[in-house]
Amino acid sequence: MPGDTLDSMTSTLGRNSRLPTNQDSTDPEQFRILLGTAARVPAVTMALIVTIVVTTLVAAGSDLTGVYAATAGAWLGLHQVTLTIDDTALGVLPLLPTAVLVWLSARSCASAADAMVVHSGYALDGRDAARITAATLAGPLAVTVTALVVLQDASSVLPVSTPDPARSLAWVTGLYLLSSLLGVGSRIWRPLCDRYGVPEWLVDSVRPATRAVLGMFAMGGLLTVVGMLWSWQTVGDLLARGENWIGVLGLLIVSILYLPNVMIGAAAILAGSTVEFGEVRLSLFEATGGDLPALPVLAAIPPGPAPSFWPVALAVPATVGALLGRYVAKRNLEAQARGEYVSGSDGALTVLAAAAEAGLVTALATWAAGGRLGFFGVVGANWWLAGVLVFAWSGLLGLITAQLLLWREGKLAAAEAEAARAPEDASAEPDDSEDSDEDEATGDLGAPKAIEAPPAADTEPDTDTDTRAGDPDDTEVVDAEVVEDDEEPEPKPDEKDTGESGIVDVEIDDEAGDGDLPKGPRNTSD
Repeated sequence: MPGDTLDSMTSTLGRNSRLPTNQDSTDPEQFRILLGTAARVPAVTMALIVTIVVTTLVAAGSDLTGVYAATAGAWLGLHQVTLTIDDTALGVLPLLPTAVLVWLSARSCASAADAMVVHSGYALDGRDAARITAATLAGPLAVTVTALVVLQDASSVLPVSTPDPARSLAWVTGLYLLSSLLGVGSRIWRPLCDRYGVPEWLVDSVRPATRAVLGMFAMGGLLTVVGMLWSWQTVGDLLARGENWIGVLGLLIVSILYLPNVMIGAAAILAGSTVEFGEVRLSLFEATGGDLPALPVLAAIPPGPAPSFWPVALAVPATVGALLGRYVAKRNLEAQARGEYVSGSDGALTVLAAAAEAGLVTALATWAAGGRLGFFGVVGANWWLAGVLVFAWSGLLGLITAQLLLWREGKLAAAEAEAARAPEDASAEPDDSEDSDEDEATGDLGAPKAIEAPPAADTEPDTDTDTRAGDPDDTEVVDAEVVEDDEEPEPKPDEKDTGESGIVDVEIDDEAGDGDLPKGPRNTSD
């Protein structure tokens, strides 16, 4: 089993399978790779935080007394740890820098995995993945513990409270576990699925789920931009509150940092959920006004009431679900075209799994985008309702679309197969036309023949009539008509023509030994 797993991982990474001489020990090169993974992202992040904090304090004309506390608070806030400043809880933190941090950490993990494969010459296994994950967590957790100690020391002289250590460490651990999962998992998740026998429909559901989530968030961003353009005058008034260029720049930067939060809230609204911001409640069915922070990006929130045409926006999640089903059906049809076995339930299972994954990711993102914000109270969308609605829209419309497309393609394939079999069946059938023509030409030899009377002018018998007595195969030639004796019905003497068709019965007097010629036919038309 380990050999099979190693071979599958090697084929994925495209390297030769070769075990190291001492797999349990870590050589200096591996130690260098792990040390870089642990220190690179935290060091760069802290350098940027210190630069921004010092620049801000100098631009504001403040001294550098609280630079350490501000740096520690910025580190914790970057990891979504709730900060309490002057008895005001700041739980709604911008998601954009956090997303960038997770992305950078994931890239660092992926680079470390590739470096270890290149150095060792063998495929990445579970032990290497565990080492990279541990190194990814070690650096940020060490910085987080230091930041908590600094804030606890600064709380005696500054109006800042020390965050809950357990909550802080949980947030940091969760974010870097996610980055390690994305970075290292992108290298080994396929071999792991093959090793543990994960169903193919579950593996195929990851990509359509990602497309559905990104589609919902993209439409939420479009709705946010449209709302800001619609309320452009309000955006200008809020920016004017900055008084000088530094204040305007600060408001603009903060609005950009909070843009993903607003986009996620807008996506939840499009799905049918409700967003709360203090006294403000907003959905596709209601909009109540209230006080909002003076942040230009929040100008996208309409003052209310909700227009009657807003529920038409429910077509957005319906379209996303239909596109999910179309994508799944297309992948199944491509697999069938390649000759792979696809059962009838694989499409439905893939759609349901993708819808469940999309709903789960939407719920987690909506939960992370909200929180408590001072006297405004709870801010954000109803996260569990948003997840359920995204799952319902994606699952229902995806199932309908996928099944319809698969049924249609099945009918078309059956019709094409039937059309292809039709020429073969036609060529396989016997051709009776020649037989029928031959029958028409030969006629029914067993039926009696009627001889037409010659025209009135031709009353002389044909001198070419040849009769041979005693021969059972004697033939009589009358006016070029050949009649077999053994097939001619018995002539009836004294039979007379009763019609006007010119057809007469010919009486042949051919006695044995008599060489007289037979009498010619009589023309009864006179």
